Amino acid sequence: MCGSPADGICRRAAQTALHLLAEQHPTDEVKLIDVAALNMSWCVGCNRCKDLGRCFMRDDMDEVIATLSRASSLSVVAPVYFAGPSAPYKALLDRLQPLFWNRMHNAGKTDVRRSARLLVVGQGGDPHGFDPLVVCTRSALAVAGFLLDVVEACIGQDAEEILRRVPAWIGCSHDKIADEVQGGFSYGC
Repeated sequence: MCGSPADGICRRAAQTALHLLAEQHPTDEVKLIDVAALNMSWCVGCNRCKDLGRCFMRDDMDEVIATLSRASSLSVVAPVYFAGPSAPYKALLDRLQPLFWNRMHNAGKTDVRRSARLLVVGQGGDPHGFDPLVVCTRSALAVAGFLLDVVEACIGQDAEEILRRVPAWIGCSHDKIADEVQGGFSYGC
């Protein structure tokens, strides 16, 4: 998942991760959820999802929630904006509210959490860090059935260094096998 509204290093890192994961798992469906490409509205806080079991709005979040429900793991690349998530990424996280109510209705049942990892990208310099981004991500992904167990911070690093860190972040080896992938680096998994 790419939580950036812009076409920059987060998107390049997400595309690199997508390529590497597809290479590592050729028989699995590996999909990129790009918040900038989604047609979705923000949560209006009406809580109709509590009774409906889904959001009343019909938009791309239907497919996002379906994709998340099928996923065995999740990797998220997100920029940090004033210590927190970008507006479109926060809107996506907020729209997971129906999953909260579904969890509440199924309380007491076995809860197996799937692995999630977060790559935080930022220029640095914010004295408040990026904990709000991590907390928002952890909380929203928990209702979607994920445990945020890896947080990798790429704060104040250039694009080349961030792309070099992607393979280790997603659990691939560091053996370089090609010079470029999507303008970045390719590593063996």
